[in-house]
Amino acid sequence: MQEDFPIKFEIRNETNYNPVQHGHEFLQICYVLSGICRHVVQDEQADLMRGDLFSIPPYTMHCFMPIAGQSFELVQLDFMPSLLEETIRELSSATLKQHLLINLSPRSQIVIERLMEDIKSELDAKESYHQYAVRADLLKFLVVISREVNGWMRATESGYEQAIREVIDYMKQNMEKPLALKDAAARVSLSPNYFSSLFKMVAGVTFSGFLTELRLRKAGELLLETEMSVVEILEAVGFKHTGHFYKMFKKCYGVTPYEYKKN
Repeated sequence: MQEDFPIKFEIRNETNYNPVQHGHEFLQICYVLSGICRHVVQDEQADLMRGDLFSIPPYTMHCFMPIAGQSFELVQLDFMPSLLEETIRELSSATLKQHLLINLSPRSQIVIERLMEDIKSELDAKESYHQYAVRADLLKFLVVISREVNGWMRATESGYEQAIREVIDYMKQNMEKPLALKDAAARVSLSPNYFSSLFKMVAGVTFSGFLTELRLRKAGELLLETEMSVVEILEAVGFKHTGHFYKMFKKCYGVTPYEYKKN
C-alpha cells in the first residue's frame, strides 16, 4: 500500500488466502464474487457466498478458511481512513465502525461489482488524476453500503425484530442445550448469514457473543444464590469444557468462579 495514496485492491481465492488470524491498521472491505468460503472474526465464524459483503475494522483479528471441496473468489479492498475526506470519513465510520456482514440485494451487487471494476482499472492504469476517480468511486461504494444497511435496519423495525426477540427468549429458556446459529436461524425461517446480521443489529452483539454473555450471567447468579458446584453450574448453563468456562468467566468478571463466590 503506497503511503501517498493508501489503498490496495486484491483478488483472493482458495490458493492465496491468509489462514492465520491477523489484524491490520487499515480498514478492509471484502466482497464475495463466487463460490463459498469461511471467514472467522475473533470467536465468530460465517460461511460466505456470492453477494456477501463484509468489513473488518482496523486491528480486528480475523482469517479466511476454505470449505472442503469448495472454491471461492473474493475482492479485498484495503484503505486507510486518512484516504477519505472528512465528510466521507463520517459516512465510513457510521457504516463500518463495527464488523459488518450483509448480503447485498441483486441491484446493489451489480452496482458494487461495477464500482470495484472501476477502482481496479484506475489503480492499474494510474492515469492522471486517478486518485480523484478512485475517491469518487469509493464514496459511491460507501453510499451503496450505507443504503443497504439502512434497509436492513428498517427491516428489523418492521417484523424481523420480533423474530429475533423470539429467538432470544428461546435462548434464555434453553441455554443449557447446544445452540447453533444455523438452528436458531431455521427457527425463524431465515438464512444463517441473514439471521446473523439481523441478530447483531437487534441485539447489538453477535449470536455467539450474546449466548456466552447469557450463560455467564446465569452462572454468576447460580454461584451466589445456590450451593451448586462449579462443575454443576457450568453444565447447567451450557458450557461443555471446564477450561473454556474458567477462561470466559474470568474475562467477564475479572476473577475465577471460586473467587467470585467467596467474595
